[in-house]
Amino acid sequence: MALVDYSSSSSSGGSDSEDSEALSAPPAKRRRRDDSRVQPSPPSAPSRSESRLPPLPPAFHDLYASTVRHSVVDDPALHQGRKRLIPHVVGNWPSHLYIEWHPLAKQQEKLVQLISSVSEGIDSQIKLHSFMTSDLGAPLPLHISLSRPISLTTSNKDQFLDQISSAIDTSSVHQFSVSPKRLIWFKSPDSNRTFLVLQVASSLTPESATASSNPELMRLLNICNDTVKSFSQPLLYQGPGKDSADEAFHISIGWALNLQVDEASNKALKVFDNADFRSLKSWKILVRGVKVKIGNVVSHLPLSTGTTSASTASKGASSSLFGL
Repeated sequence: MALVDYSSSSSSGGSDSEDSEALSAPPAKRRRRDDSRVQPSPPSAPSRSESRLPPLPPAFHDLYASTVRHSVVDDPALHQGRKRLIPHVVGNWPSHLYIEWHPLAKQQEKLVQLISSVSEGIDSQIKLHSFMTSDLGAPLPLHISLSRPISLTTSNKDQFLDQISSAIDTSSVHQFSVSPKRLIWFKSPDSNRTFLVLQVASSLTPESATASSNPELMRLLNICNDTVKSFSQPLLYQGPGKDSADEAFHISIGWALNLQVDEASNKALKVFDNADFRSLKSWKILVRGVKVKIGNVVSHLPLSTGTTSASTASKGASSSLFGL
């Protein structure tokens, strides 16, 4: 039914005189009501199904994964003092491989409280910035990196996407989950930023767990490193010495400039073991796939929904990989 049903002389067959008479006729008088006896009925409460909006499709977030570019040159003043690791070059496409996580509303609130509690324990001259919300206060997704920031060219970016898509599709890594296990500081080797990060571990039960605390992530990291290496790009968590990459996977939730990782700043991390935040270690962060961001275009590479065995997922783990 139309919102407004207008009469039309061409469609209804009525004459112009009939239309003019209808327009000139006075409206019928309405019968007055006794307002003291008749009260308007209150609006009915919306049903449960009406009050809940349908969730946004996952692909919606990929369409708006990039922020607006304010300048084509590196200007730290536009980014809270941060500097671009890879200079912008026309024809090059800054790219990244990662796992995305959208915390639930209660998880978002708890992480904001955690960052605030840590901030109270560090030097008051140091500002601890949050990754939880945008400048307008909108919740932001978090991520687990599977590559360094890399730079592809116009000539090879499509080939890269095809190659990594095929590798993930044939990887035999199924959907899995990880849980936060520790809160630490990570001093960036490439800048003057120090990150507040949640280290994660596989949610596998102790009976099925292996010597690796992140067998599924290790398998995905090896796949991503193999693909990145074939395009002459820097690898993630690989090199001589250091700790195992198995312990390196993390979710960054905050950052600060020129923060010294010392006894005082490490003491601030102890709030993670307080009763208020103990529940974080039981969270299950579901990994449904890998995101490939090339320029401002994000592609989602889904993992299968089968059951992952730890022995299969840990196959290919390299002892030469190192962590933070």
